[in-house]
Amino acid sequence: MRHSLKSLAGFLLMLLLTTLACTIPGTGSDTPEATPTPEGDAMTFVIPAYTYSLEPGATVPGSQLVYVGKTGDLHDVTINGEPAQKRVGDSFIWSGVVAPGVFAEYNLRLAPDFLGPLPVAGPVEVSVLNPVPMAINAMPEWPNAIRYNNIVMAHNVPVGWTIPGTTLVYDGVSTQGEVNSARLTGLTGHPLFALGDSITWMGTLKDNAAIRFTFRVVNFSENSLQLGGTAELLVNR
Repeated sequence: MRHSLKSLAGFLLMLLLTTLACTIPGTGSDTPEATPTPEGDAMTFVIPAYTYSLEPGATVPGSQLVYVGKTGDLHDVTINGEPAQKRVGDSFIWSGVVAPGVFAEYNLRLAPDFLGPLPVAGPVEVSVLNPVPMAINAMPEWPNAIRYNNIVMAHNVPVGWTIPGTTLVYDGVSTQGEVNSARLTGLTGHPLFALGDSITWMGTLKDNAAIRFTFRVVNFSENSLQLGGTAELLVNR
């Protein structure tokens, strides 16, 4: 199950990148103009295929979803402290504050356990309120942090705009040799990225939330930069 769900996350990412790369590579379309990505007062991160395995007495990280144990074909759980009995395939849903300024929605279901730990799987959304991105050189070592992996990212960034959640600004197209490249400001090091290149950025969004983005350049033009990739979010409780 875990392998199949990881494959699903990979498939969703590839589908997303393929959809974005529908214009001529490295040039993009001049019409219509790029629509700025809303930044607002919160950033929401989507994990389409979150998975976790629960031993009796364990809690889904960051939530109030607890696996108590198994009675026959029924799984005893608590949700917000309230007892319930669930079968394989049943919903396991919770939403609430996981840490100061961080809200999450878990829309999980129980997967077959085959006499081992109880797997749960499904989409999770995590929202960081009032983020203020600041670059860091390495991810913090928070021993009690909640870790959200396999966040799927896609952005269409107009020229002169910041890539959401980072300090990187798309500054248009430059040529190195005979190859057009996207030019970024707000980073240390070489600022040019060709079609298909990776872009990694690490930083904090709040004092208790750190993130690592791993993007690929999907397409770019003088008007906009299209990115796809994944992110890893740490939330310190």
